[in-house]
Amino acid sequence: MEAVVKQKHMEVVLPTYNGACYLEAQVASIHSQTIRPEKLLIRDDSSSDSTPRLLKRLQNHYGEWIELLPSEGNLGCTQNVNLLLGSTEANYIALADQDDVWLPDKLEQSLGVMRLLEERHGATMPLLVHSDLELINAAGTSLGCNYLQRQRLDPKRTAPMDLALTNVVTGCTVLVNRALLSRALPIPSEALMHDWWLALVASVFGRIEMMENPTVLYRQHDRNVLGARGLGIGYIFQRLKNLLTDPGAGGHTRAAVQQAKLFAERYDREISALPSLLDLERHKRWQALIKLPSSVRPSKHGPLRTIGLYALLAGLPR
Repeated sequence: MEAVVKQKHMEVVLPTYNGACYLEAQVASIHSQTIRPEKLLIRDDSSSDSTPRLLKRLQNHYGEWIELLPSEGNLGCTQNVNLLLGSTEANYIALADQDDVWLPDKLEQSLGVMRLLEERHGATMPLLVHSDLELINAAGTSLGCNYLQRQRLDPKRTAPMDLALTNVVTGCTVLVNRALLSRALPIPSEALMHDWWLALVASVFGRIEMMENPTVLYRQHDRNVLGARGLGIGYIFQRLKNLLTDPGAGGHTRAAVQQAKLFAERYDREISALPSLLDLERHKRWQALIKLPSSVRPSKHGPLRTIGLYALLAGLPR
């Protein structure tokens, strides 16, 4: 007898792009959840592999449970997710990636935590529930570590000023309520990633809650958009090389600062002191940084990342 319970007030969104290798296993893991979502919404972002044909076959197999949105042009990951989220109607929406595998009770666990949060804070508060991930290789074999451990990130750092620089919320683990989407959408095209933007909105206007155990098997392969690169010697060497060869580039940090500015413009809420610091002449930034109260002084996860941030602060142009 099938133990799956259909949840009428929950939907899952799944953006795809050249994902034929692993997509079928992911869809199967969503369909076999102990609490099955009412609908799986998928939009393909103009794949050049066999993904479109596979999606048609999956839709024939699963029937109306899969809804395929029109695929017209390549929007990029963030705007693909933005369109998908804007097409949802349920009270609760989970995000999925095309190449992972969900553990069977992922949605059941997430929904339980979400309802506890709504009991405490009300359903009108923007809420986000997420978890860690267990890393697996392309063949599905465990790599013996979790994502946050590999990346050396502190999941408790979800205050707006912390999230402004470093995102600890991984989209493919996320369940959000309707109140969060109402506040966060549309996700700006300039946002670094959709999960980062959702986490910022939840941090400022609502609550973020992390579940203790991983709920997703996070596949690492040569086509990951982000993946878990770790913080080893190779990573540190590459960042130092980039800093020495082009100290003014800024890369990821500059993009995070621009995202913080964008957030402040939309919501009239400053979430980081970095934009103001970068508006100063370079020789004045360190003095201003030292004068900041420790409670609002920008920092990243761990001393090495923070030192790198301050070095960039001295080198970035206005």
